[in-house]
Amino acid sequence: MRLRQQRTDRPLFEAYLRGEPWPADGVRSTTTLAPPDTGGWFEQFVIGAGVPGAFWRAERYEDGAYTLWLYSRDTRSWASADYEPGRTQYEVYQSGPRRLWDEVDAAYRWWAGRGRPGHERFGLSVTPGGQFVWLDSPEHPVPQHR
Repeated sequence: MRLRQQRTDRPLFEAYLRGEPWPADGVRSTTTLAPPDTGGWFEQFVIGAGVPGAFWRAERYEDGAYTLWLYSRDTRSWASADYEPGRTQYEVYQSGPRRLWDEVDAAYRWWAGRGRPGHERFGLSVTPGGQFVWLDSPEHPVPQHR
């Protein structure tokens, strides 16, 4: 668990809408990637490695549906993906210079396209120039989907 001083400052969602009513300047699209497929701890690790500077939360409803909210700390970009049980297409809204859901989709499909490798195949390198997560060896860094 992070100490209070290690936690990032996360603005309220309303700050991302810049005073405009929902969906503000959000662009609507649909996706076939079900939000629950991105929610396991390992899926979040892989997506987090490929989508830096982003965080998310879920707003749950009584019928099992929920909205997955994504935010970036660096650009005030945001996305929402609406999950409804039994559907195969999900409504997405995105705003800002980063298309966060598109980045999540690309990171998830990168991992799935490699056979969904487990944690034992990932590593972390720390160098004077920074740090990066890799798959199988440092010569294969996890791509940043920006």
